[in-house]
Amino acid sequence: MKTFLTSIFLLSVALVAQGNSTDSPVKTDESKIVSHPTLGKNMIVDRSIMECVYSHRVYDPYFDKHRTNDEILEIGRKASLYGFYGNYRRDSIVRKDYPEGMDFNEFQALSRKCNSRKSTELIKDIRSNKLTNHEGIFMDHYYYEEEIPQFEWNLNDESDEICGQICKKATTTFRGRNWIAWYCPNIQSDNGPWKFGGLPGLILKIEDDKKEHVFEAIQIRKSDNDFGFHIWSFKIKTDRKKFNKMMLDYKMDVGQTIAATPDGPKFADGSPAIPPNRRLFYNPIEKD
Repeated sequence: MKTFLTSIFLLSVALVAQGNSTDSPVKTDESKIVSHPTLGKNMIVDRSIMECVYSHRVYDPYFDKHRTNDEILEIGRKASLYGFYGNYRRDSIVRKDYPEGMDFNEFQALSRKCNSRKSTELIKDIRSNKLTNHEGIFMDHYYYEEEIPQFEWNLNDESDEICGQICKKATTTFRGRNWIAWYCPNIQSDNGPWKFGGLPGLILKIEDDKKEHVFEAIQIRKSDNDFGFHIWSFKIKTDRKKFNKMMLDYKMDVGQTIAATPDGPKFADGSPAIPPNRRLFYNPIEKD
């Protein structure tokens, strides 16, 4: 435990520099593009010095069911990336063990084994104060930008132990939900899962007051890996509210969305393969 806390302290010292960086924002730079025969092209944004893996439990009141995903926050000195841990594991294996690439069936089998999901990459760039969300809906890929959210936190003296670390409590309201967060002052990064941040310590747990979304750290570790976003041949720029509306429409009636897509699956008679009014498991984090 002493060795671990010493490592965390050293990481914290390095992470304090995040908020003081005066470097110019990340720009498209061919020298920062890495290619792989199977994974395609990625734009490198930063190099991580710490990673935190979270369990994200979601409740959908329509189906009255919970689902849990493992997600990962990769923290660098100038930026951070939040995405699915299954994708991180799959891509790490492919880069390490298959530098010459792998065939489609092998890749699909590995994706299932790693429990990977449709690519979602949320990047916070400290230098430009920009948050960029890269995410797909069915066969299309979108991205939108916004300023890194500023949260109005109410700090509390209550404490709890999360992932082996003593944390302090804070509360806030953000885009339609009331949130309770637990942050670790010993890990001096003002970051957290998804879009959350702005506390004097890394957020290790955060949940809304209805417990419909619960993020909780399950592993914290040192890291030294490049990270960035996938470069698709065609990506559509939009804004946050438009994207959230498109995602909601897709989840509420996947059949209708796919039927309106020229390349959507159809039966021999031309009728859509997925009937209308089919709702998918979904509960948006942002309500407004």
